[in-house]
Amino acid sequence: MIHDVAKKLSSVLTPEDLALLEKAFARVCELRGISQTSPPAQESAKVLINLYQSGIRNRFQLVAMLTGQRFP
Repeated sequence: MIHDVAKKLSSVLTPEDLALLEKAFARVCELRGISQTSPPAQESAKVLINLYQSGIRNRFQLVAMLTGQRFP
């Protein structure tokens, strides 16, 4: 899902970037109880990529921002 969304957003992400985002995306979907192929998951993928590109590079912080979890 992250790869497809990244292509649509015309973002330039390295394989390492995508790996980090995939882990964050999977965790967000798990915590929110949504399918990774659902429309809400697609929106989450967009937000993750946008946050990442705006400079938030910590996987745990990204997850916290989308799920409301506390981030140390």
